[in-house]
Amino acid sequence: MWGGNRSIGRVSTAIYIALEAGHPSACFLGDVYHTYKGGSDFDALKMLGPQALQVFHWNDYPADPPRETIGDGDRVYPGDGVAPITDIVKGFLQVGAAPALSLELFNKKYWAMDPLEAAKVGIEKMKASVAPAL
Repeated sequence: MWGGNRSIGRVSTAIYIALEAGHPSACFLGDVYHTYKGGSDFDALKMLGPQALQVFHWNDYPADPPRETIGDGDRVYPGDGVAPITDIVKGFLQVGAAPALSLELFNKKYWAMDPLEAAKVGIEKMKASVAPAL
């Protein structure tokens, strides 16, 4: 899924493509930011199950800039923005899914950090963002 893209910018279109592929291993590669950017409702993810939800890009987004102008570089660490992170995790658990979470950020402020420090902060933020839902 790639929010803002005409073909795969929404949960529904990305899932449609995976279904039409007809491959038994086809799945949905979701992303917190792209779900928001594409205008999909996070509750749509509750219609998927463990087969479809195997990997999910984990990040967050700020309240500003708005969805119409937000860009990849505006993503922030999970829990540092306004995404409904706890609800997303609860939705995964509700449908029996436990996707691998992959931290994905294109924020130049983080790129300027020491890579090991950025990774340490990232894993701690990921753990802290998931914990309230467990």
